[in-house]
Amino acid sequence: MSFISFAFMAFLPIAVLVNFIVPAKYRYIWLLIVSMVFYSTAGIDAVGILLLSILSVYMSGIYIGKKKGMAKLVLFLCLLFNIGILFVFKYLNFFMVILEKVTLGSVEAAHFNMILPLGLSFYILKSVGYLIDVYRDKIEPEENFFKLALFISFFPQIVAGPIERAGNMLTQFDNPKPIDFDRFRNGFLQVLWGYFLKLVIAERLAIFVNTVFDTSDGIRGSVAFVAIIFYTFEIYADFAGYSHIAIGIARILGIDVMKNFECPYLAMSIAEFWRRWHVSLSSWFRDYLYIPLGGNRKGTVRKFINILIVFTVSGLWHGADFTFLAWGLIHGIYQVIGSVLSPFRDKVTKVFNVGRASFSHRVVKTVGTFILVAYAWVFFRADDIYQALGIIRNSFAFTPWKYVDGSMYQYGLTRGSYLVGIFGIVLMIIVDLVNNRGIVIREKILCQGMWLRWIIMIVGILVTVVCGIWGPGYDVSDFIYKQF
Repeated sequence: MSFISFAFMAFLPIAVLVNFIVPAKYRYIWLLIVSMVFYSTAGIDAVGILLLSILSVYMSGIYIGKKKGMAKLVLFLCLLFNIGILFVFKYLNFFMVILEKVTLGSVEAAHFNMILPLGLSFYILKSVGYLIDVYRDKIEPEENFFKLALFISFFPQIVAGPIERAGNMLTQFDNPKPIDFDRFRNGFLQVLWGYFLKLVIAERLAIFVNTVFDTSDGIRGSVAFVAIIFYTFEIYADFAGYSHIAIGIARILGIDVMKNFECPYLAMSIAEFWRRWHVSLSSWFRDYLYIPLGGNRKGTVRKFINILIVFTVSGLWHGADFTFLAWGLIHGIYQVIGSVLSPFRDKVTKVFNVGRASFSHRVVKTVGTFILVAYAWVFFRADDIYQALGIIRNSFAFTPWKYVDGSMYQYGLTRGSYLVGIFGIVLMIIVDLVNNRGIVIREKILCQGMWLRWIIMIVGILVTVVCGIWGPGYDVSDFIYKQF
């Protein structure tokens, strides 16, 4: 069941209404029920795998919490079991292809016809984090099976995160927050913004991007460059849209979930970009992979190796394909090169007396970081490495006249729809600039008079419904990160 399906529009009000009625101390039971109902739409097999994973994590967590002599072995076996599930369903076919290439065809690649269970990559990371936190004595093992099951399967998060920490969510199940009208309004506005990002911006940009990428061989210059920029904002609007919807729904249901984005395209370095983009995943890799590998504590060379390992794993986590592997490695290489060149940049700024805090310097760094990120996204979107390299090469052809001669309106979008997409991008940038100054727009809206609040919400709904790409005759694509 997708957030953008009509079935979900009927499901959510029921979940919210009953959640208001149920006594606070039993609320987690109702949330578990609706989470399982939501997930059951993915198929009985997917539910079986989810329950098997939850049961293994619950029993292992209880044993590890007792600090018996075999706690480390139990941790290892449970991690191996759950990561093994992820490997079999997501990476086995990819591994067989690699094996065939490494053996130069002496081993024929077998193909296993398996469908990736919904949200598997996300709930496995939540489970792994929980077990490691128990082992590290950061949290106590959850003895209530139903609360742990809710933490892992909470329906707003299970499809595409945010990848929450057990220490944050389990305490909220034990001490539920009161649900009031203010939380509902705040959550509703965030959900509305999420749907606007997805239906009005992401889906519109996707039409142009898909058309260009599907016919990339004959497309050169400005059109290819615009497709790269559009995809950069498409994936942001798509994934941030999902995150806003998930966080807003959770708030309406009485659960506070961590933020997943901090204005990432305003970052002034690749390292800063990853502190702002998909925050829950970036922090997960930092806490459970980078630091255990040694982080930056074992010398510069080891630090660079650790960075490359983390970003290689991050790329593969996103997808079992060489394009995702390349995307992850590119970001790792970006950071290594950035660290190596840091003394040189310091010297240049000192020699030329460049003010690091000056507006012009910050703009140059932000734009430079954005371009690096945008061109890396090409590998994330492309069907294969060759297509990615072709689009990147074609984007450098000099064809500025195509911006004004109507060429941009030949790739699925009319002039009006194209301009709506541009307006959406500008609006996203403005909102991020405001948010980057610590101003939360929806909180400012909630401080206004009732008549103004209602006007803003009604206009927001109408714009999303009227300008959104959805409805009969159009198969609205699901959220990009749902496939991971």
